[in-house]
Amino acid sequence: MRLLLFLVGLTLTIACTEDRIPIPKPRVYPNVNYPARNYVQFDKNYCAFSFKYPDYMIFERDSMLVNQAAKHPCWFTMKVPSLDGSIHFTYTNIGGDSINKKLFDVLSDSYTLSEKHNIKATGRTTEDFIDRERNLYAITFNVDGDVASPYHFRLTDSLNHAVWASLYFNTRPNADSMAPVVAFVKEDLEKMIESFEWNEYSKSTPIEKE
Repeated sequence: MRLLLFLVGLTLTIACTEDRIPIPKPRVYPNVNYPARNYVQFDKNYCAFSFKYPDYMIFERDSMLVNQAAKHPCWFTMKVPSLDGSIHFTYTNIGGDSINKKLFDVLSDSYTLSEKHNIKATGRTTEDFIDRERNLYAITFNVDGDVASPYHFRLTDSLNHAVWASLYFNTRPNADSMAPVVAFVKEDLEKMIESFEWNEYSKSTPIEKE
């Protein structure tokens, strides 16, 4: 009798288990303390432009960027120590007799670098930003997937100047866990584009000391 009751109970337990509907676990994001935003002006006498950026970012000019020797004094990094990230900036002077070729090369490099540094991308969307009054032409790259650089942009006046910027984090790429952090920094990168201005630039201008 006890054996029979045991078998009946076991059968009911298995039946209930099979009928149970699995409940998906909610997506969990890491607990991040986001820094306060206080915008300040970026304006260096060796760069052909200025823009606004949050003061939680720290300017650092290096002789090397992403394993490349700096080809112009206006190659620099905006570090984000509170979020363990950085934005790398490179500048190219595209003026001169071969402007069309230089501009074409810069545009081609934008797409090439986007693909090179994001070989694990599952998708990519681009957006254009044009402000003819400021002679500003921008294209942004939003890259999906576990990638090295989830967001970058290119800015040019189509005549003399071109700027390339890429966002990186010093962590193993994980699109799901990093999504809120990327979104936070992306807001400030878009602020940079919105406030971007070209300056009068001359090679005779002395390079300021840091």
